[in-house]
Amino acid sequence: MNLPADTVTPYSANPFVFLFSIAAIVAVSLYFAYGAVDRMGLEVRSMDATVVDKQYNPSRQTYNTTIAGGRVWTQSYETSGSYVVTLRIDGAQTVGLISKQLFDSLKTGDHVQAKVRRTRVSRRLETVGVTRDPLVRLEE
Repeated sequence: MNLPADTVTPYSANPFVFLFSIAAIVAVSLYFAYGAVDRMGLEVRSMDATVVDKQYNPSRQTYNTTIAGGRVWTQSYETSGSYVVTLRIDGAQTVGLISKQLFDSLKTGDHVQAKVRRTRVSRRLETVGVTRDPLVRLEE
């Protein structure tokens, strides 16, 4: 079978698309490799922290509409509320998710124990957990 000279093959159609696809795959692979090297297997340490700020993010409902087979299909998604504290640890600030009970008991300036890990490359503090400092009494 002889192909005419003007027949389009996958590589002759548009070389930019082929090269762009390869570049995109390499970029995504490098991004995930960076994340793995930066965060995997880090030591978690317990450190003293000071509460700088508190924030409650209420739950909300969002909708996603898809048209499949000529039919409209709408799904609702509900995100749960989150309780967030901003902490100061050794002069650096980081955030942590906490329970409602702990959120209600904390005030700005309170001391807590935070389990944190420092990333390898970016040197950021990531909060793994927050508990109330056992040495500080709750004022009732």
